[in-house]
Amino acid sequence: MSRVERRRHLVLFGPPGSGKGTQAELLRERQGLDHVAPGDMLRQHLADGTELGKMAKSYMASGRLVPDDVIVRMIKGRLEGESSSDGFVLDGFPRTVAQTKDLQQLLADLGRPLDMVIVLEVPMKELLARLSLRADQQHREDDRPEVIKHRLEVYHEQTEPVLEFLGELVPVVVVDGSASVEEVNHSLLKVLQ
Repeated sequence: MSRVERRRHLVLFGPPGSGKGTQAELLRERQGLDHVAPGDMLRQHLADGTELGKMAKSYMASGRLVPDDVIVRMIKGRLEGESSSDGFVLDGFPRTVAQTKDLQQLLADLGRPLDMVIVLEVPMKELLARLSLRADQQHREDDRPEVIKHRLEVYHEQTEPVLEFLGELVPVVVVDGSASVEEVNHSLLKVLQ
């Protein structure tokens, strides 16, 4: 079966530093899925100095979540576009139960229900090491030590409940995200067979 015949609608889930972006990019390359990452989209708006970027800057710099309505509008525009018509992997979205409900409605309207949620599980010590390294290499505002701590707290308080909600709708598969990039990708591709 070709990539196009086998459309996938996935959510890649995990805390900051779990490797979602890396794995979503590999799924884009190897499975032809559109990599939809609101964090990357917001950082691009920030770099371009758009109104959305300016509005999001204060939220992102402090590790807070950008308001749901802003993120949902951004995702809606992307999923309605041609790039997502052959399947997509959502990376870093949804992050709240409210976003999840909006996503469910949006996908119902588009006739593209979710197939699966894949959780990348990584021990806390490994997450902190990865995020510190990323902060040094990429100089991301949201990877400073005090922001990292807050982002992980927000993930546990607001985002983990999303898994419970989604678990009642679609299969949730947990993958060891602490292995090498290629090993994790091999596990993901195996899950998608």
